[in-house]
Amino acid sequence: MKTFIGKLVGGVIFAALTVLWVVSRVDFADLIGRFARRFPAFRGSLPYQGQLFPPGHFYSPIPSIEEIKERERLIFREYPPSIPGIDLNVEEQLQFLQAFKGYYRELPFTDHKTPPLRFYFDNPSYSDSDAICLYCMIRHLKPQRIVEIGSGFSSAVMLDTNELFFSNRITCTFIDPYPDGLYALLKDSDCQRHEILERKGQDVDVATFDTLRNGDILFVDSTHVAKTGSDVNYLFSTVLPRLHSGVHIHFHDIFYGFEYPKEWVYEGRAWNEAYLLRAFLQYNTAFKIVFFNTFLEHFYRDQFSESLPLCLRRLGGSIWLRRI
Repeated sequence: MKTFIGKLVGGVIFAALTVLWVVSRVDFADLIGRFARRFPAFRGSLPYQGQLFPPGHFYSPIPSIEEIKERERLIFREYPPSIPGIDLNVEEQLQFLQAFKGYYRELPFTDHKTPPLRFYFDNPSYSDSDAICLYCMIRHLKPQRIVEIGSGFSSAVMLDTNELFFSNRITCTFIDPYPDGLYALLKDSDCQRHEILERKGQDVDVATFDTLRNGDILFVDSTHVAKTGSDVNYLFSTVLPRLHSGVHIHFHDIFYGFEYPKEWVYEGRAWNEAYLLRAFLQYNTAFKIVFFNTFLEHFYRDQFSESLPLCLRRLGGSIWLRRI
């Protein structure tokens, strides 16, 4: 009975607020928010799945598509040649690109699945440029250990490269709460040789990342969303500050300019990891950019075409850092 009365009262008040909004044109979402803060018992009846503010409201982390379209030219402008406060470390990037040329000549992957290889380019999530750069980076760094947050076809690149060129000496840890896609790519021996943690990144003991040393790789392809309790927050606040000198860190779906593709935003991806990473790198002397494929593909296209031509078939979105 009390529940019925509570819902009835809440409905009446909600209707009254609606009328007030229609008559006075005040901020309806703000009224709802104030009401919910004053009467927390009614929050479950809010029209936004219990949230105080609707998507697109200025208090919501989900942007307003209408407002983005109004500022589209400013937001999705041409690549700037430089970014204030961020050292692009161009000379070292070009050195990596030159070094990758030799590994590219031995590239083992093809467009379609070719056993015994796990990886192939014609897949829906991790293709030409990103995969080739990952393969080359592993060949170049010769890591003893790789820890990956997220898994899938990128994991297949790691395992194939490990098997073909390192005789499986690299130890891999894959962190993914939903690893079905990974399991579909693995060989039976992979599960015995490597560690698979079926949990969220933020639920992994930080000691797992402490095992990484000079030349090792932390590969990040997470939820891409900074929010209360997220893996992205855990990574930036807890994991990165503890990494040892010489550890290389990869972030996927990061594009030069630190903005997401317009098509992604308009289809409803409210990701924000790139913005956090940009702020993290500004005036940061503890981490250095060593390879940024979309930067090089845009401003040094001729060199990229000469060294890694297949990358230009399907451009990627990967940035590589090194802990100083």
